[in-house]
Amino acid sequence: MRKQVDKIRVSAGEDLLAFIPHMMGYWPRDSIVCIGMNGKLLRATMRLDLPPNDSAEAAHFAKLAASQMASDHEANGCLIAIFGREDWLDPAQCPQGRVYRQLRKAFDKVGLPVRDGWYVGTEHWRSLECGDGLCCPWPGKDNASIRESFVNAEFIFRGSMVRESPREQIAAQIAVHDTDFAQAVQTAGEKYQGVLARSGLAARQLAVTLGAWEHSLCLWPVTPDQHLSAYLLASLQDVSVRDTLMVALATSCEYALAGAAANGLLHADAGPLVVPANWYGGNQAADQQVTMNHVPADLLHAAGRDFGNILMGGADCQGAGDGNVAPNWPRLDGAEPLLKFLAASTEGADKAPLLCVLGWIQWCKGRGTWAGGYFAACEAQQPGYKLASMLDQLLSVGYIAEYAKNPQTAWPGYEDGGEAREAAA
Repeated sequence: MRKQVDKIRVSAGEDLLAFIPHMMGYWPRDSIVCIGMNGKLLRATMRLDLPPNDSAEAAHFAKLAASQMASDHEANGCLIAIFGREDWLDPAQCPQGRVYRQLRKAFDKVGLPVRDGWYVGTEHWRSLECGDGLCCPWPGKDNASIRESFVNAEFIFRGSMVRESPREQIAAQIAVHDTDFAQAVQTAGEKYQGVLARSGLAARQLAVTLGAWEHSLCLWPVTPDQHLSAYLLASLQDVSVRDTLMVALATSCEYALAGAAANGLLHADAGPLVVPANWYGGNQAADQQVTMNHVPADLLHAAGRDFGNILMGGADCQGAGDGNVAPNWPRLDGAEPLLKFLAASTEGADKAPLLCVLGWIQWCKGRGTWAGGYFAACEAQQPGYKLASMLDQLLSVGYIAEYAKNPQTAWPGYEDGGEAREAAA
């Protein structure tokens, strides 16, 4: 469970609207934000792109949104904020008014009545529940009141920052800044590219490759040199090696290697092992050994069963036991900066697998906007990259990773900002 922080007293609409960008980390644009509630406790938050404001699309959109929010079985109500493309100037014509009415109906049907709603335009905001010009003069309150609210000041005091949109942040994080290092990585990678693409799934070779990844994870924030960086990048040319790495990041290298073996992905080694420069006997110690010696049959069976389930967001993952198990969230959190470092170390095609894996991690966490940003970056880098395209399609139809739907397996948040927050009326 997430840790509880001190209550923040919400006395007006601008206070709760100020809460949203801090909760999400950025100011939503062209978005509908739904917040589940259990009493006064704010629960799951969902952001969706603003849909067309016509009856057929609005009804479908509302049904999809309600079904997603209903996966939180502890919620008993919700709040809705529409961040529109224009101000609400005509009292008789609310932008996205049809969508809001459909949302109210759909959320009522799943037992999550809408307790309040707001429309936030480009300059002004107002309640969606009050059309009285005497009570709430048109065009509404200035958006500056949100930024000047008590809640916004409180979160800034606590160190919370509202940043750029996820796509803008992603673009900055994966951009190559050290062109000399990127060139050195490209040069170093010439001897790894072809051979790892051909022999990456050889049993001992995959064990060494996973060991190199484990070594880099354990050493972080010490960054890998150009030889190890090039090696890690080249290792993901084979999509099954990429998949095995994803399982390894969610569990352990040994469990992932066992899963790959149980699914028949491995083959015999036919040539010498490919290792990074200085790997054995050099300054990068060889103590990150990955083996499958003495793996019990039940563990091998569990690893094989869970391998594909982990890739699909945790459906029916049980480990070696009977109950659903969460991935190793601290391990996945710790992998993100290494993956971003590697993505910022190349402008080649080897950037695409990293962006796909980063998007998958965000999807598993239930952070669909961030996941979509990484998948879009992957598509721009390598159009038609299969796994990213498939996961992006799942996002577009509202498919949520099973990990994120179960409170027992859901991501608890980053250590510096993942706490549950409670609003007191």
